[in-house]
Amino acid sequence: MPTLITAGIDYPQFFDDLRAVIRHELQAYTPAGPASQPTSPPDELLSIREAAEMLGVTVQTVHQHKRLGRLRYHKLGSRSYLKRSEVLAALTPQQRTVKAGKGAARA
Repeated sequence: MPTLITAGIDYPQFFDDLRAVIRHELQAYTPAGPASQPTSPPDELLSIREAAEMLGVTVQTVHQHKRLGRLRYHKLGSRSYLKRSEVLAALTPQQRTVKAGKGAARA
């Protein structure tokens, strides 16, 4: 362990300087704010299996949604990946408009 020479610095000044250095280093390595929680980025690519687990469906169902165009996918080499944000968007229920039937009264 290296030796620290504190000649010419009084005890309270040494600890004040040490605290300032530690604060500076912590701010440099730790993102600030509540948004700094470890979360996955929205553009993170998921494998088909990971997307199936997230959606609570089988791998075959994810492939079917890909073929039908319900889920956009990205090819990297011979493998298909889905963006996390697009998979999460697929989890939200779609709002359908209500159409009046032939016999329904119109307002």
